[in-house]
Amino acid sequence: MPSRFALQLSTLFFLGVPLVPAQAADVTIKRDEYGTAHVYASEVYGVFYGYGYAIAQDRLYQLEISRLSTQGQVAQALGKDYVNFDIGIRKNYSPASIKEQLAKLPQADKDILEGYAQGINKWLDEIDRNPGALMPKQFIDNGFTPQRWTSFDVAMVFIGSMINRFGDYNSELQNQQLLDGMIAQSGDKNGKALFEKLLSVDNPDAPTTVPKGEWQPSVRNGAYVPAKTKAVAQQSPKPLPLLALNDPTLAWESPKERAFSNIIVLGAKKSKDAKAILLNGPQFGFYQPAYTYSIGLHGAGYDAVGNSPFGYPMVEFGYNKDITWGSTWGAGDNVDIYRLELNPKNPEEYLYQGQYRPFEKRIETVNVKGEKNQQITVYRSVQGAVVEYQPEAGVAYAKRRGWEGEEVATLMSWNKVSKAKNHEQWVDQVQHSAINVNWYYADNKGNIGYALGGRYPVRVQGHDNRLPVSGSGDFEWQGFMPFATNPQVYNPKTGYIANWNNRPAEGFPNPDQWWYSWNTADRVQTLFTRLDSRPAFTPSQAWDLMMEAGFEDPNARFFVPRLVKAAEHSDQATVRDAAAILAGWNYQDLDADADGRYDSAATPIFRTWLKHMLALSLGDVLPKDQVGKFLSTGHFTPGGGTPGSQNIEVGTKVMHQAMIATAAEKAKGFDLFKGKDVDALMLKALQLSIDELSAEQGPDAKSWHTEIAHTIYAPKNFLGIPQAGEKEQMNNRLAMNRGTENNLTVFAMDGVQGFEVVAPGQSGFIAPDGTRSRHFDDQLALYGDLKNKRTWLTEEDIKAHTVEEKTLTY
Repeated sequence: MPSRFALQLSTLFFLGVPLVPAQAADVTIKRDEYGTAHVYASEVYGVFYGYGYAIAQDRLYQLEISRLSTQGQVAQALGKDYVNFDIGIRKNYSPASIKEQLAKLPQADKDILEGYAQGINKWLDEIDRNPGALMPKQFIDNGFTPQRWTSFDVAMVFIGSMINRFGDYNSELQNQQLLDGMIAQSGDKNGKALFEKLLSVDNPDAPTTVPKGEWQPSVRNGAYVPAKTKAVAQQSPKPLPLLALNDPTLAWESPKERAFSNIIVLGAKKSKDAKAILLNGPQFGFYQPAYTYSIGLHGAGYDAVGNSPFGYPMVEFGYNKDITWGSTWGAGDNVDIYRLELNPKNPEEYLYQGQYRPFEKRIETVNVKGEKNQQITVYRSVQGAVVEYQPEAGVAYAKRRGWEGEEVATLMSWNKVSKAKNHEQWVDQVQHSAINVNWYYADNKGNIGYALGGRYPVRVQGHDNRLPVSGSGDFEWQGFMPFATNPQVYNPKTGYIANWNNRPAEGFPNPDQWWYSWNTADRVQTLFTRLDSRPAFTPSQAWDLMMEAGFEDPNARFFVPRLVKAAEHSDQATVRDAAAILAGWNYQDLDADADGRYDSAATPIFRTWLKHMLALSLGDVLPKDQVGKFLSTGHFTPGGGTPGSQNIEVGTKVMHQAMIATAAEKAKGFDLFKGKDVDALMLKALQLSIDELSAEQGPDAKSWHTEIAHTIYAPKNFLGIPQAGEKEQMNNRLAMNRGTENNLTVFAMDGVQGFEVVAPGQSGFIAPDGTRSRHFDDQLALYGDLKNKRTWLTEEDIKAHTVEEKTLTY
C-alpha cells in the first residue's frame, strides 16, 4: 500500500507541480513500568500515528473486533451466529453520512484519524514480517486475519460505541406497551396516574449536580413551541411485544445496563493540601482486555496523559499541566421515536404531510463466514433510521437523534479538550459535543466546572417525549436549544461537584427510559453525604471516599431507618432482633475476614426485605407482562459476578416516592399502597424475610449470610461480541460498585499529579505460543486492593520511568 507521502507526491506530479521530496519524520514511543505509552512527535499526524501503533501492539484483536462490531461486519469473521447482530447494527447508522462528515474536516483533523489508522497499519506490516511471534493468538484460534484500517474505521469505533451506545438509549415503544397494559388493568385514569409515577417527567426533589438556585430552569422555557400546523390527535401505536427493540437484530441496544459513571470534583475551598482534585469512575462495565487504554500524547499542541475507551483517538479521562477533565452519562433526552403509517398498496412508502413518500433505502450485503452472503434493505424516513419495519402490520418506526450529523464533530471535541488551557477553552469543546454526556473540569488555580453536553430538540407542544408520536409531519422538531440552556455551573457555592448519573439541575426533565429515572432516592446521596461530612479533603481522603462508596448498598439509607423505627414496638422478638441487626449496619457489603460471605447479617435481611416489599407494593398494580421488570432489587448475584455497577432500580425509586408522599399528593394521583399502612406493610415484608431466611439458614438471625459476588472481567465486548478467548476471563474476588477504571488528578501546590488504575492491564496481547504480555493483568490486584499507580506528564518524570523506547519513521 503506498505511503501517505508517496500519495502526496503522486498527486503533485499529476498536477504538474515540481516534486519536492517529502521529509521523513520521527515518532518516539516511551513505555513506563505498566506499559503506558507516551508518544512524542512534532506533527499531529505523527502523534496519532504513534498512538495507533502503540495500541495495535497491545490491543489488536480487541480493536479488530470493535471495528467489525461497530460496522456490523462480525459474521464475516465469526460466522452465521452473528448475522442478525450485523443487520441490527447496519439499520442504525448511515456510512455515507459519516464519510461525508469526514470529507469536510480540515486537514489537521483528518491527520488525527489518518495518522491513527496508519499507525495501526504500520504494526500490521510488522506482523506480516513475523507472524509466528507477533500475530495475536485469538486471530489464529478464530481463523481470520486483521484487515488494514482507514480513517472511517477509526471514527466508527467511537461513533459505534460511545454515540450509538450511550447517546442512543430510548424505550418509547416499551413505554407505550407499559402504558397500554396499565390502562387495560387499572382503567384509563388510574393507569395513566401510575404511568406518571413510573416514568415521571419531573420530580422536583430529585438531587441535582448543579446546586439548586445556581442554574435557572426558566432558560429552557423554549423547549416546547406551538405547532405551525394544527396537530392531529396522537394515535396509540399498534401494540408490539414488550421490549420489541431488544430482539436479536438490535441486541446492541440493551434496555438495561449495569454501567454509567460517577465523579467528584473538589475546588480550592474543598481541597486540603491541593488546589483542586478530580476523581472519576467511568462505569462502562468490566471486560478482558480492559475497556480503557492509557496513553500520553506529547507534541503538535498536545501534552496530556490519561486513558480512554480503547480505540478512541483521544485522552478522554486525563489532564495536562493546566486543567483536568472527566465525564459521566448525562441521560438527557434527545432521541425520539416516530410511528410511520405505511401505504397499503406499497409498503415502501409512508404517509408524510398528507401524501405517501418513498423511504430512502440502500441495499447492503452481509458477508457470512463459510455461508452464503445475505442481502438486506436498510430504510430511512425523514426522521431518521427505520428501526422497526413491519409491512404486514402497515407500520414502521423511525428514530430521530439530536446528534445525527454531528458524530464526527463530537469526536473532535472530545479529542481537542486535552489541548484546552482554561475554562473558556474547555467550554468551547463541550458545546460541540452533540451527545448527552456530562463534562467536568478543574484547573491549577482551584476552579471547577460542570456542563451537560448534547443537542436537545425544540419539540412541538403536545409531544410526550416518553411515547412514540405520529410521523405524519405534525410532531417534527423545530430546531435545537442553544448550548447556553444546557445545565452548567462554574465554581458552585458548595465548593464541590458530584454526580452518579443523577439529575443535572432542577427543572431539567427526566430521561424517557422505563428502566432509568431521577427520583428522591438516588445513589448520588452516597457521595453527597460523605462530601458534606467534612470541610475539606486531602487527595487520599477523596480516594478513600470513592472506594468506600463503592461498597455501600445504595438502597439501604432510604429504608432502613424507617424500618428500624417501625419495628421498635413490635410484639415479635424475631422482628425486633432483625431490626437491631439492621440498626447496627453501616450499609457496607464487605468481606473483611475473606470467608466468601458478606460480613453483616444485615445484608441478607435487607436484600430479602426489599424483594418482598417491592412485591407487596407493585406486585398487584402492574400488568403481569411488565411487573417483573420492576421487582428486581438490582443487587449483585450472590456467588456470581457483575459486569458493571449497581443502581437503585426504578421500582425501588417509585416505591420510596410513594412511601414519602403526602396525603395531598396521594389524593391528586395514584396511591400505590391503596390506603394501606406503610409501616405495617414494611413489617409484613420483614416478617416474610425472617420466615424465608429461617427456612433457608436456620433461626439464628446473626448467622444469616449472603455469599459475595465477584467483579467479572468478561471476554465479550460492550456489544456482546467475543473479543478474547473464554479462558481469558478473570475476576476480582469482591464486587465493587465503582469505575471500570478510576483516575485521580491532583493540582498540588507544586504542580499536577495523576493517579489511575486500569484493570486488568494495559495489554491484551497473547503470542501464538500462548505467552501473555507482562501487562496482561498486572493491574488486577491493584484494583482489587483499592490501590492505584502514578501517571506521568513531564518529560523528566517520563524519562525517569521509561523502561522501553522505540522510534518510528513515517
